[in-house]
Amino acid sequence: MGTLELSRTVRGSTVLITGAASGMGRAAAAVFAADGANVAVTDWNAEGAAEVAEAIVRSGGHARAWWLDVADAGAIERVVADVAQAFRGLDIVINNAGVAQFLALDDPSYDAQWVRVLDILLTAPQRVVRAALPHLRRSRAGRVINIASTEALAA
Repeated sequence: MGTLELSRTVRGSTVLITGAASGMGRAAAAVFAADGANVAVTDWNAEGAAEVAEAIVRSGGHARAWWLDVADAGAIERVVADVAQAFRGLDIVINNAGVAQFLALDDPSYDAQWVRVLDILLTAPQRVVRAALPHLRRSRAGRVINIASTEALAA
């Protein structure tokens, strides 16, 4: 990476947020948009992502929604490339997507759900960063923010 440029604003930067249709992701999208960032709102809930992006645009910001199931490696590659092309770069990645699984240990679908939860919580963040890395390296101030839940402390 080149010289890192530090700034107190994200104005003009492009931020991709996973899990941005609700909760912390939605709030982060609003905060980044309010400071002038281009916001790529991604979520498996396409309708929710579209609503967040539309709200940002209605308030004068710049946003666009993408359907993204972060458990799908191919979808990650396609969406990151599309975001970088649509906004002419990518400066910030926020890995926010998360799920919680509440199944009995002897439930027949437990193994499949276990794999999906691990894909979303552990595998997806590094896949998103790896897909974004070429774009982040070209950024003047590339950043990665990984969000984790305090639910891990309860186990």
